[in-house]
Amino acid sequence: MININHIYAFLELVEQRNFNAAAEKLHLTQSGLSRKISAIEERVNQRLFERTTRFVRPTRAAMVLARHWREALVSYQAGLAEIGATDADLAGSLLIGVSATSRFGEWQKFSDLFFQTFPSVNGRIESMPSQDVVFYVRNGDLDVGFCGGPIADDSLGVIQIEQIRYRVLLPDDHPLAQRASLTLADLRGEELSLVNAKTWPRVRENLDALLAQCGLLGAVAYESNFIDRVLRDIIDNGRVGIHPLAENYLLPRGVTLREIDDLALCLENMFVWRKSTTSPLVRSMVSMLTRYFDGAAAKS
Repeated sequence: MININHIYAFLELVEQRNFNAAAEKLHLTQSGLSRKISAIEERVNQRLFERTTRFVRPTRAAMVLARHWREALVSYQAGLAEIGATDADLAGSLLIGVSATSRFGEWQKFSDLFFQTFPSVNGRIESMPSQDVVFYVRNGDLDVGFCGGPIADDSLGVIQIEQIRYRVLLPDDHPLAQRASLTLADLRGEELSLVNAKTWPRVRENLDALLAQCGLLGAVAYESNFIDRVLRDIIDNGRVGIHPLAENYLLPRGVTLREIDDLALCLENMFVWRKSTTSPLVRSMVSMLTRYFDGAAAKS
């Protein structure tokens, strides 16, 4: 008899076209995956994959089945999401990319909930710049990612999970650190430490334009590991940093965070996944995350 786990296994093999890779994603042995595929082939009385020593090639019948079963899985996951249920039998591994800006954001509470709900799912987190998260999710090297936005990529599904205001970072002994909040005018004459425009151009360009209007564009910029570099620059050289940091970011000793009243610029933190994925783990994470953030708009 074919059940939902057979369909998950079949679609993963169609996507991976490699028994070893598909079995690893599904947390199965290769023989276990082969048995599921054989059961489907026996049920439909057709060969679904041409096998070689290196890869498998789906037959025309397999591609027809894949098209219909992908649509069926979308409805299956939507039904679970609508009634607040989950597919409790999920197991496997998820590779998650997380950017520096989202490293201490809202996603952590959701991630803890997801892995508590699915104890047989193992998550591995890789930290990297936002543009790398998007690149590796799109290319299939990461299963999902949490990163800064905006994101314009038709191959990716996107859910906005939080907005983080740009704030000013000051050495504790800086005169401005005694103020409850600041304005851009208060920063005139200061050496500013910012991220490099290449790190996330559409965000930095907006910030640069606002700083230029106030005559504040004398900035020190860094290309990678940007928040760590900015914080080190503040501690070592007494400069002032401007950066979007989540509320629960753990600042190092010696650095103070303050609002900038007239800088209403936010970084959007996003969850991203490949629209084409058939992974039950990714689909379940998308469904749960949409519910978790109470109607967050998913661009699909």
